[in-house]
Amino acid sequence: MLRRHELRILGEMERQLSSDDPALADRMTNTRIHFRAWLTRRRAFALAVAALSLLCLALGEGAAFFTTALLAGALLLTQNWIFRSS
Repeated sequence: MLRRHELRILGEMERQLSSDDPALADRMTNTRIHFRAWLTRRRAFALAVAALSLLCLALGEGAAFFTTALLAGALLLTQNWIFRSS
């Protein structure tokens, strides 16, 4: 928990920022993550494979579950990798 004078200083800083650059202050307070911006092709494919993995688990297909779960995990872990052909 912050002390009163720290809260007062932070409030003054926030008011100063709001008056100096209202657009930046608005972006700082609006921290919602937009789902469409978050969802890339690779993430969408990984989510589809994860859903397929759960379907395989529900149907009792153990080997298919582990295979698709590993594929979904690999896709999610490598989401920032860039593959280039030379």
